[in-house]
Amino acid sequence: MFIPVPSHRQSFLRQFWGLPRPAKNILVGTFCARFASFMIWPFFAILMARNFGTSIAELGVVFSLSAFAALIASPVSGIIADKLNRRAIMLISALSTLGFYCVLAFGKDEQIYFAVIVGMAVANGALEPLLRSALGDCATKDEDRPLLFHIRYYLVNIAGALGPLCGLWFANQNSNFAFLVGAVAYAVLALCIMKSVAPSVVVSGREEIPVSTLLKTALVDRLFLTLFISNFFLVILYAQIDDPLTFFLMSLETPDINGIIASINVTNTSVVLVVHLFLMKWLVELEEHKAILAAFFFLMLGLLVIASNRSEIRELWLVAIALATLAEIIAMPLFATVVDRTAPVRLRNSYMGLYMLSNAGAAAVPFAAAMVIEHIGGGPLFLTSAIMCVPVAYLGFRLLSATRQREEIAEQAS
Repeated sequence: MFIPVPSHRQSFLRQFWGLPRPAKNILVGTFCARFASFMIWPFFAILMARNFGTSIAELGVVFSLSAFAALIASPVSGIIADKLNRRAIMLISALSTLGFYCVLAFGKDEQIYFAVIVGMAVANGALEPLLRSALGDCATKDEDRPLLFHIRYYLVNIAGALGPLCGLWFANQNSNFAFLVGAVAYAVLALCIMKSVAPSVVVSGREEIPVSTLLKTALVDRLFLTLFISNFFLVILYAQIDDPLTFFLMSLETPDINGIIASINVTNTSVVLVVHLFLMKWLVELEEHKAILAAFFFLMLGLLVIASNRSEIRELWLVAIALATLAEIIAMPLFATVVDRTAPVRLRNSYMGLYMLSNAGAAAVPFAAAMVIEHIGGGPLFLTSAIMCVPVAYLGFRLLSATRQREEIAEQAS
């Protein structure tokens, strides 16, 4: 998430228009797809509860199944795309999502909605890694790759700011027209894929490495395991401010819940963009073991604010999101950067793929959180999550400190 946010609008536009045409097409398609997602999904639980009386527990089960389905779809689609036709897989995924949005627009059955949620998770899970690899292929040299992904990240966050605002209007109108807008967005994405993505990627001089060798190498890499474990718990705890927070607000019957959810998404995006602008140098230079302490400290504060906001003060929800977003900004990009920096050259992509599995813990969060909120309440859930930040931060700090000391000794010896 470390991006050089443009100092003014003109500089960003100049950089964007200077990109190769295929890159611009992929970025436009990605922006449209993410805009649709941010417009619809933050309000989806409320829509189902309003239209079908769907319980929080049922929503938790479906969202968790969807998360697991997307998690499995990502590596599978990558493997298949390397062997078959990447563009065909991307088009199938995009057009499937387009069709699913049309079903949501005209469907009136709760079970159909459940099936569509899982189907869309699979389609988007398969599509996301291929969109990233296709964008990387647009780079004429390695030095161009950071700019491509920085601009991608910036556009995604713009979508994250604008999407909920549009979605709020549709949610307040109780209109299904938003789903048709989502279908149009994925039609644009499909067109961009057709115009800009090559069917396959040709890689020369690459030695095939058995999966068993890859796993063995990763399992004996202490730094990789430390980052994997730290991110696993960080993602679980950070995920509490996503669907579980929505469930909590629903259980409290919070007034203007749609407006609060829209404000939460805008706050998250705004903090990401602004903090990168003013704290970039500090974030880049922050040592790993200190970064993990700072990240869990901010996350703990955010969770404590949520747990203690029994008066349902709107501003406190936003303060909590801002604090948790600081944790995300500090830790998650840093972990991915360290994995990329320290992985064996021939295994860099495989290492990153394995590292992405550390996000698996978040898949069970919606279901588990829904059960806790329904039977105990949201306060104990967020308070316990805040307390858990302390031992996890200590564990990560100790492991990263020890690893850093060994690296320094090795450097001195060499």
